[in-house]
Amino acid sequence: MTGQTDQQFGTALLPALIRACDNRLSHVTWFRTSWQRGGALTGYGQFRDESGDEQPVVVKMPVPPQERQWLERLQSENHTAGDVVPRLYASDNSLNGYDLAWVVMERLPHGPIDSAWQGAEVQLLVEAASRFYVATQDEPPAGPPRHEDWAQIIKRARETARRHEIEDSKKWTASLKALGKKQGKLLAKWESRRTDQWCHGDLHLANALTRTEPPDGPALLIDFAAVHAGHWVEDAIYFEHLLWANPQRLGDQNIARMISLQRKQEGLPGESDWPDLANIRRVLLAAAAPAYMRSEGDPRYTSAALNVLERTLSQVN
Repeated sequence: MTGQTDQQFGTALLPALIRACDNRLSHVTWFRTSWQRGGALTGYGQFRDESGDEQPVVVKMPVPPQERQWLERLQSENHTAGDVVPRLYASDNSLNGYDLAWVVMERLPHGPIDSAWQGAEVQLLVEAASRFYVATQDEPPAGPPRHEDWAQIIKRARETARRHEIEDSKKWTASLKALGKKQGKLLAKWESRRTDQWCHGDLHLANALTRTEPPDGPALLIDFAAVHAGHWVEDAIYFEHLLWANPQRLGDQNIARMISLQRKQEGLPGESDWPDLANIRRVLLAAAAPAYMRSEGDPRYTSAALNVLERTLSQVN
């Protein structure tokens, strides 16, 4: 659905949505962001709260049921970690007889957090992530971690380098060959990591907003469609790798170290093996870059990934 079809879709379902909100939702204006895919709709509106005050809200539909469930679970009244997410005013997994999950949540007035926070944005994100870990620790995942076939991914990366489909293909071939000598041991270490924790899965600055003007916090997290069982290092290195091509954004800040320290301050269990796990994760994500050349082949990123692979490979065994 695009253009007029989006508006028609939203307009058609709006009366049912208002009824589902007990007529407390009003003044909804639909729009489509540049990064939205598929048929998702987002709107701004007003919601009359328990005190009768009109609150600015964001309306989203459809949303993955998992995202709605996490927004509900992470409401501040359900844990002792403090505010982690925007306030959820109304939500459900169906609308007007359709299997269509939707949410009406607090509209955060500031963010996503960026350089306007004068260098505090990374620490605010780290603190928000740590509150997420505190809020989710009492109900750890019961199932297995997300499956990642690293052997197959690295095999595809080698094939791409051998076919010279990537810049610096000779360096890539040499680095991936060097990785091959350690690959079995590294993957064994990675697969043996703790996976009884919840990971946000999409931790980055664009998924954090605030109620207060820059440079203040705290930051609150959004977008929980990728939450999965795993180890918190996955969140740390995921965020880090998004900035490999723009290292000035991080400077000398080590995200994994920052999260480790913040977790300790929050009273979460310490783990002595996190530096090794962080380096292994860096190696794996960097080595995967050639495998995704066709879909994510930004030359600046692949060049940065090669540098990370060359630098980090000597630090792991």
